[in-house]
Amino acid sequence: MATQLTKKILEKEDVKALQPNFTYVKYLPQEISAKAETVVFDGEKNRLQLLTTNANTLAVKSIVDQLATKGYKTELYYTDPDAFQIAIGWYDTIVKQEKTEAEERQLQQNALGQSAEEMLQKLYAEKQQMDDGKFLGEIIRLTYQAGASDLHFQPQQDKVLMRMRKDGIMKNVLEFTQAEFKKYALKVKFMSGAKMNIDYLPQDGRFDFPVDINGKKKEIDVRVSFMPGLRGEGIVMRFLDADQGIMTFTDLGFESQTISLIKEHLTKNYGMILISGPTGSGKTTTLYSMLQYMNDSSKKIITLEQPVEFEIEGIEQSQINPLKGYTYEEGLKSVLRHDPDIIFVWEIRTKETAEIALNAAMTGHLVLSTIHTNSAVEAISRLMNLGIKPYQLAPALNLVIGQRLVRKLHTCATKREATLPEQQEMKDVVQTINQIDPTRKVSFDGNVWAAVGCDTDSHDGYQWRLAVTEALDVNNDIKEMILNNKNTLDIYAELRSKGFLTMKEDAYMKMLEGKTTLEEIRRVL
Repeated sequence: MATQLTKKILEKEDVKALQPNFTYVKYLPQEISAKAETVVFDGEKNRLQLLTTNANTLAVKSIVDQLATKGYKTELYYTDPDAFQIAIGWYDTIVKQEKTEAEERQLQQNALGQSAEEMLQKLYAEKQQMDDGKFLGEIIRLTYQAGASDLHFQPQQDKVLMRMRKDGIMKNVLEFTQAEFKKYALKVKFMSGAKMNIDYLPQDGRFDFPVDINGKKKEIDVRVSFMPGLRGEGIVMRFLDADQGIMTFTDLGFESQTISLIKEHLTKNYGMILISGPTGSGKTTTLYSMLQYMNDSSKKIITLEQPVEFEIEGIEQSQINPLKGYTYEEGLKSVLRHDPDIIFVWEIRTKETAEIALNAAMTGHLVLSTIHTNSAVEAISRLMNLGIKPYQLAPALNLVIGQRLVRKLHTCATKREATLPEQQEMKDVVQTINQIDPTRKVSFDGNVWAAVGCDTDSHDGYQWRLAVTEALDVNNDIKEMILNNKNTLDIYAELRSKGFLTMKEDAYMKMLEGKTTLEEIRRVL
């Protein structure tokens, strides 16, 4: 709305009292304004308000005529040259303001971790002054830069919670009204290619956005899931960053003995390798690392995924779509006609998928897949319960890796003296590990590692996650036990006698090395 003035001639104090709209001030370049001693200070729609000394009437008329050709009517106000110096100083204010805004944008663009979370709160406070699409794009980017793996919108009775999952832990970040969320939900659907007029069926979508952090530019892939709920559609966005998605076995947290065992089995020409664990335990990340390790021009690798999370050059990747009849079973049958050396099956859930995969593993293909079980040993009984016969499983299964993810201690961590119960717990664990596998030579000094917290790690003492694992090498003795239909307890006892350590024991060893904490082990395991 234009400034309301009751007089045409403005004194110095009147000019000082003006609150110029800098958007309109910029309608005239500073050089022209200074020469003509004329400046635009406000306006609305097709009407502009100008302040002038009228010292150069020809220049003023030229400005008025040029604005008229652009459809603007002008309203002139007059002042003296001394007072006009206040008005021309508005350009300096604009320069300072734009510099400050540019610095804030740069800070926002480069914000990571805790500073990105703080930027989220600041952005939220300014949302009414921002375009809805720009605001949404910024909070998505800042959530990623805060270190989140997922962004969740969860409708409640009278609000919608925006939450993020960081290092496996859910955290409430912002709250929106139902009306605000409906606007944002439609924009997310548009961005991700989902149908905007459907809110009663689940939908999936996908989009990407650029980030430029400290000069490093890359595209972040976002997988979006819409699910109808009692109070509205829930939305989950999963961030897929190829730089973080494919890691070395060491970076993942595997111990040297386990890495050697994995690499030994990855060199085989046939057989099945399974990764077991619940949803969110890092199974896919481990499998991608295996694929990358084996990815050379000497082998043909085909994957069946749902969805394809990261594209790997040199590998033929296919995305399952059960809604259109493209199931794992159909995909596996097709894959076998494409002469692969290595097959990656996203997940084994049905008897038919398991049978086809195991048959492929017995006929000259190395097959990698995942299965949902609580431990590596239980993967055997799980396959049996699906209906797989011992004579099908024993020859094909080579290796099972069980794993979970624990939060990794930040560098600000420190040691504290263990309580008496903790000391006894650790002594028992250390004794067991050394009895099962004397080569480990684990020791306990009476102290345990503790998360301290600092500005860099969101004040919780953790940054990123690492895998705690157990490796079941299906050697000839285990194969014979499977053929003889031995139960899980018998197989576990045999493994322990040969030095098998559980993922919980692996977690304790990582705690003693300063990689995680007792509290985190208890939370996850």
